[in-house]
Amino acid sequence: MINMSENQIVNVAISGGMGKMGQLVSSFIETKDGFNISGIYDPAQNSEKYHNFDSIEEISGDLLIEFSPSDQINSNLSQLMNSSMNLIVGSSGIEQDTIEELKNTISKDQFICVIPNFSIGASLQKIFSKLANDSFENVTIEERHHNNKKDAPSGTAINLANELKSQTSDTDNSKQSNTHETNLINDINITSIRDQKYIAEQTVFLHNQNESMSIDHIVNDRSAYIEGINYILDAHNDLKGFIHGLENIMIERFKI
Repeated sequence: MINMSENQIVNVAISGGMGKMGQLVSSFIETKDGFNISGIYDPAQNSEKYHNFDSIEEISGDLLIEFSPSDQINSNLSQLMNSSMNLIVGSSGIEQDTIEELKNTISKDQFICVIPNFSIGASLQKIFSKLANDSFENVTIEERHHNNKKDAPSGTAINLANELKSQTSDTDNSKQSNTHETNLINDINITSIRDQKYIAEQTVFLHNQNESMSIDHIVNDRSAYIEGINYILDAHNDLKGFIHGLENIMIERFKI
């Protein structure tokens, strides 16, 4: 892996580069000092603006940002296991086995960030929920996304549920309708709602015997995700090892 100094141009490749998030990220990186786009990989569509990589194996750069669809991400990552590039993964649908493989194959000078949600607000919601969970032992989650989101529950909701605990749960984990689906993850009910009126929203409901509270996060514009990507790029010289969740970078940098 190339050692990236503070004054060196960082060459960034984007996988899934012609999707909504891929295009949003490439437009942002174009404006960011110290970063350059080495190329795009997207088997669904070629870019007319950037160099196109024909396969995962051809991707080159100092840093790869992975935004491929959920039905492709595990296959892509399996082909990147021995790559020396630093890696930021923003795709949903990553299997736990894939995460464990990434942890086991990372080199000592490399960083791999698996980020279920790049929103600063979603990361703060997770931090606050974990703090509140010590006093509010019963938890449910409701996540609401646009109709085009294929996976349910969302990766953000699954990641959050796996880091919380709940004393009560509904054992029926297969309630479904055309727009609603309920799943049980780590004894926490996650209700997934799909409707075109949403971009991305999530509510964490917490209660104990005496009181209840909820923590809402609402994305009004996809540009919210750029703030988290910018945060990671600004911190890239300080990153090393495997990092799961933007909140863990925030906690380390700001000693939350």
